[in-house]
Amino acid sequence: MALGRGLESLIPQKNKSSENTAAPQPAGVLPSPGPADSSSAGRRDSVFYIELEKIKPNPYQPRREFDEGELASLAESMKQYGMIQPLLVSKIETVVPSGTKVEYQLIAGERRLKAAGLAGLRQVPVIIKNPDEATKLELALIENVQRQNLNPVEEALAYERLMREFKMTQIQVAVKVGKSREVVANRVRILDLPYEVQKNISEGKITEGHAKVLLIIKNPERQRFLAEEAVKKDMSVRELEELVKQEESYKSKTPKIIDPELENYKKNIQDTLGTPVAFSGSREKGKLAISFYSPEDLERILKRLTG
Repeated sequence: MALGRGLESLIPQKNKSSENTAAPQPAGVLPSPGPADSSSAGRRDSVFYIELEKIKPNPYQPRREFDEGELASLAESMKQYGMIQPLLVSKIETVVPSGTKVEYQLIAGERRLKAAGLAGLRQVPVIIKNPDEATKLELALIENVQRQNLNPVEEALAYERLMREFKMTQIQVAVKVGKSREVVANRVRILDLPYEVQKNISEGKITEGHAKVLLIIKNPERQRFLAEEAVKKDMSVRELEELVKQEESYKSKTPKIIDPELENYKKNIQDTLGTPVAFSGSREKGKLAISFYSPEDLERILKRLTG
């Protein structure tokens, strides 16, 4: 799905005479990016040049990290050719003692806006729209998702925000961004991982495939440790999967504990040490086995035991 069509599907076209009242002098017109059907044929969006300093960032921007090299490259291109694709903005009018203050809030195009600042552009082309708050978030998300500029955690946070703030279901989010419900569901599950693991994913140290494997483990401390091991040892998804399978296989072979008090002890110890443990015998007499999977893992557990 092309970016233009995604934006068009969320922003109904308005009559130009009412839409651009009190706007700067237009620099030209662009064909409507919507599908060329009988209802949209012939409609055009006016393009205006406005001062860069009047454009405020989009508070709904889901993307948090921008590649400095890519921004610099885009800025160099803008120095030579200017900004070819207009930004999408909404107009904000505020009453002040001296009259009415007019500013603009970015809806879509933050990467281009940042690059324009680096290029030293004083004015940039914009198309002015006035969507509601939910649509601003949708547009910012859709632009980034369709351009594949979000990392998995940023994408997950944006989906979660659409569902939380605007009461959307996973199916509704999937329709908005042109992806399957399964893709949306898997992205959102990443947010169940500890912050340190999410950070590794955001920074590209481990992949979404690693995240799916780590989600099999329910202990947050264990998830953190295995993520760190995957980064340090440059594990493939397959290698991490084999390690997790070993743990799960070990736990499945562990004798079932019937005594509920011992079961509670076992859970508390596992949560504290961040590794599987096994009891055999009874509260009167028995054995406690603690699992570890590398010298570093053993050292970590010993530090926990010795305080």
